[in-house]
Amino acid sequence: MDDKDSKILFFWNTLKTWFNQNHRDYPWRHTADPYYILLAEFLLQQTHVRKVEEVYYSLLNQFPTIKDLSKASESQLINLISPIGLIYRAQRIKSTANQVYFNYDGKISDNFEDLMSLPGVGHYIANAVLCYAYHQKTVPIDTNVIRLFIRYFNLSSDKPRPRTDKVLASQIRQLYIFDFDYRTANWAILDFAGLVCTMIKPKCLDCPLNIHCAHYKKRSSSS
Repeated sequence: MDDKDSKILFFWNTLKTWFNQNHRDYPWRHTADPYYILLAEFLLQQTHVRKVEEVYYSLLNQFPTIKDLSKASESQLINLISPIGLIYRAQRIKSTANQVYFNYDGKISDNFEDLMSLPGVGHYIANAVLCYAYHQKTVPIDTNVIRLFIRYFNLSSDKPRPRTDKVLASQIRQLYIFDFDYRTANWAILDFAGLVCTMIKPKCLDCPLNIHCAHYKKRSSSS
């Protein structure tokens, strides 16, 4: 096994152990219902995760199925979403519910292109639904994922918005080599990036990955 393979193996084994002991618990992680997961992903966009739970429950209580949601008024949705802001999501959620109910017989597709055709659904949400609802081997890539992989594996991007960098996304996906499921892997990345490898003041000294982390080695050598 060469150094690169050892580094990848250490990364995933360490993350899996860390996640088993430190994972965050959210209601949408206890379901494979594509409707519940799609709704959660809409709410989680650009919103602190802890603010989402109450709104998530409120929406599901009032609109337990995609059919119910398609019959909701936009003002009802704005009312429910307003506590977490970005109320433009109400229109996207309503439009998506209509499209799923009328164009796809009320079934949220397990096909990437179909999901991408829905209003407000981009690569991240589409891949999240495919992974968490349909157990497909996909990687939802957001800024948290990018930050962790850039730091640990010394990746880089020449794009002003690395989230749009297809080359970087491909490099990250090629590093998804492990012996457990993609749902766990993706949740582990999100939780680790949110709790340890944070954007501001990352906990590098206490990080269980620091022995092989390129970012930590750079910081240590420059201090």
